[in-house]
Amino acid sequence: MLSSRLVTDILWILPLALQSAVMFAIIRRKLLRTFPLFFTYTVAVLSREIVLMFLRNPGKLYGQVYWYGEVLNVFLSLGAIFETLRHVLPPYPFLSVMLKAVWTLGGVTGVAAILLLLFSRVGAGGDRVLAMIMLAERSARFVEACWLIVVIALVSYFERGWQQYSVGIVAGFGIYSALALALFEFRAHLHLLSYATFAVLNSAAYNLAAIIWAFYFLRRRRTLQLGHLPKTNLSDWNNAVTEYFTQQWSRRY
Repeated sequence: MLSSRLVTDILWILPLALQSAVMFAIIRRKLLRTFPLFFTYTVAVLSREIVLMFLRNPGKLYGQVYWYGEVLNVFLSLGAIFETLRHVLPPYPFLSVMLKAVWTLGGVTGVAAILLLLFSRVGAGGDRVLAMIMLAERSARFVEACWLIVVIALVSYFERGWQQYSVGIVAGFGIYSALALALFEFRAHLHLLSYATFAVLNSAAYNLAAIIWAFYFLRRRRTLQLGHLPKTNLSDWNNAVTEYFTQQWSRRY
């Protein structure tokens, strides 16, 4: 019993420590304007967990803070995923138009989901609200897992650097989402996991996401050096400098 409680506490506290470090790293490295939604998501997660530490569990107020905080975190995580688009995709004009369309569609979908959630609360009570929240969460996890696959394909095709902050953000959300969806299937549909086991494994999956974010945001960045400069050919100069700045851009974001 004691060892089980210790594992649970570690799985709860470790991601808080890692995300706190990530939050300060974003500020120190002046990435707040680059990833505002991911920063907001990090702050929201930390704030909710700190509040939950001082509430009685189980309890009505505890449940409300947890689930409505989960709604906010789901939308912020989707926003953090969408904001990586402009860093992962190459700066082509037609892709900029597509990016604006995706943002618009995401905003409309988010507003519709919130309105549907509020309508459900008025119409059918708490059980339906909880069902809507869980459905929204699973839908968001599916999008995040799929976006990880897309980013892997894009980075491989355009030969972008795997050390980009954006890739780290997507990898954390995507891997956690894939594991969370698998665990939900084992728990809800196949009935292979107890609730206690599901909770521990889900927490461990989120710890993995926090470790990935910490790895990307806390590790030291090496400054790239331009290997050589052509002597006379202006075309070679242009190619060398373009390659250098492309590598710098891909490593930074």
